[in-house]
Amino acid sequence: MTNRMKKEQKTNNQLVLEANEGKLSGTRVSTSLKGFSGSGYVTGLDEDNNFLEVKGFISCDSNIDLFIRYAALNGVRRNILYINDDCYGEFITEQSNNFVELKICNLSLKQGPVKIKVVKGWGGIEVDSFLLKPSPERSSESPDFQLSNPFASKECHTILGYLKNIYGKKIITGQHTAAASGPELDHIKEITGKLPALRGFDFLSYSLKTDTVEATPHKIEEINENKGSTEKAIEWGNLHKGLVTFCWHWYAPTGGKDKAFYTENTDFDLNKALIPDSTEYKALLADMDEIAKQLKRLRDENIPVFWRPLHEADGGWFWWGAKGPEPYKKLYVWMYKRFTEYHQLNNLIWVWNAPNTDWYPGDDYVDISGVDTYAPSGEYGPLKCHFDYCQELIQNRKPIALTENGPIPDPEKLIESKTPWLWYMPWYGEFVFGNSTSEYQLKKAYDHPYCITLDDLPNR
Repeated sequence: MTNRMKKEQKTNNQLVLEANEGKLSGTRVSTSLKGFSGSGYVTGLDEDNNFLEVKGFISCDSNIDLFIRYAALNGVRRNILYINDDCYGEFITEQSNNFVELKICNLSLKQGPVKIKVVKGWGGIEVDSFLLKPSPERSSESPDFQLSNPFASKECHTILGYLKNIYGKKIITGQHTAAASGPELDHIKEITGKLPALRGFDFLSYSLKTDTVEATPHKIEEINENKGSTEKAIEWGNLHKGLVTFCWHWYAPTGGKDKAFYTENTDFDLNKALIPDSTEYKALLADMDEIAKQLKRLRDENIPVFWRPLHEADGGWFWWGAKGPEPYKKLYVWMYKRFTEYHQLNNLIWVWNAPNTDWYPGDDYVDISGVDTYAPSGEYGPLKCHFDYCQELIQNRKPIALTENGPIPDPEKLIESKTPWLWYMPWYGEFVFGNSTSEYQLKKAYDHPYCITLDDLPNR
């Protein structure tokens, strides 16, 4: 650490680490933009594996807010943060033609060296410096575990009460299974001798317009393997006494090509579908009512469902997010009211999964906030950037779940970093059978007392 950094840390009670004084790989120092704080700034986060790394020293155990001073000339970008070699996930930077400060996340650091590394994700940012500012200890106040639906079932209330008791103390193990057969569970059982507490399902094959043109073999296989998911969810909830969550890769109600839930594969216009009695409106409503039939089957078996509709809308790659936040929010609220008021689906716990301020439908329609983020294979850090981003976005009013992920975060890293995800949910297929999470790490998670497996759940 330079003498200037030591002086700033002492006089301003903060540590400033200049990016241009760090270790660079594929990146370079520039002085083209005005307003940098040192003798230059770092540019060139343009190619895979490009990074910059800075080091400092923490004088005592500290709770610290980490800021980055950056410019982003070409729009919103996401890049990957590492703290002391642990993956803290992606952080999001908005467009800025000048250098501005952005709070990335909160850190719980021990006295000693600290290493901060930014690896190219989407790239495209200019980095001037990092600022580590002392922060008061986070409030221990729990978010609201009240259900938004006043007529929610007693089973939903029981589960929410249980989640409130364990939030911040333990994490629920989860696993998504796109195929009704759930081969991922067999693998987990073989390696760990245990099963996840929460199983993820998809209504992918239950849309009315799954027959699309230009269908690829993978699309056809995916549809066929998904059939029977409702029956398997009932079995999981009744026979195994496990927790159930559903998402819905919603094939566009008027059709398209191949996997028509993708924006690029359909011309379905959500704005038109929000006009009563339009062709699109009728098709969309018919699809919602079809899924309601399936959810009623679970309701009639007294099985509560963590319902995660319209996921990742803010990304724009699914048709339900392609027209922006306002149509999405109208659709979300329409579905909420259709399901709870018209269909009386009181077995649903609503999981909002488009973590962006402009896309929030309101507290009256959300029970849990969900984040989807994928670390590189073999990286088991706490993914705290996304947790802190979402917690600040909803002002800690709702609990936060890791609703999709690749590698399973190391439970010890979660505890150490104070990152209290409600559950984790690895995606299916290669994310279980490939190199995403090693067999050693999988067993470590399922054996760890911080992680709640199927056998640990209380009887419902």
